[in-house]
Amino acid sequence: MRRAFFLIPFLFALVLPWQAHAQRIGLSNLVVDNQEGRVKVRYGVDIKAVDAVREALQAGDTLALECKARLSRKRDYTWNTHVSDAETISRLTLHEGGPFEILLPVGRQERYRGRDLALVMKEAWGAMTLDLGSWESLERGGSYSLTLEIRMVRQDVSEWLKGALFFWNFDAVPPVKYQLDFSY
Repeated sequence: MRRAFFLIPFLFALVLPWQAHAQRIGLSNLVVDNQEGRVKVRYGVDIKAVDAVREALQAGDTLALECKARLSRKRDYTWNTHVSDAETISRLTLHEGGPFEILLPVGRQERYRGRDLALVMKEAWGAMTLDLGSWESLERGGSYSLTLEIRMVRQDVSEWLKGALFFWNFDAVPPVKYQLDFSY
């Protein structure tokens, strides 16, 4: 009986660190489809670490949500063959008066503003699209793999500092990577 009481704190010590590293960027509705002859990736981003983002913005950082998609043709015994890739970056800032602002990439030129950070991020990043090129680049009967990497980066960090401290993570929220395998 006494051993059981000593075992309980040990089990909590094993379980609690995984809760501390819970996923802080979520993905919703990852879809690859044909829209007007183009390969489109549709998805939504849910930032769960709202407090960490707010703290970084209040400290004066300018943040950006980077989404990188890579489409590859799957092969059995060698590396996958690159088909296409795309990237989008949207900036997130805090103005002196208090409203948060998200500026979406050049193609859309949309701005989302508001005082509720979670709501602004949900409105701006709840439905996003990336164009991966012509649908004709896919071969019928082929197997493909889509990799989507999402990260919240600090834009104020210089490139030389990132290179010198390559082992240090300058992201405001830890990055996540998703993979979707499909056949056409």
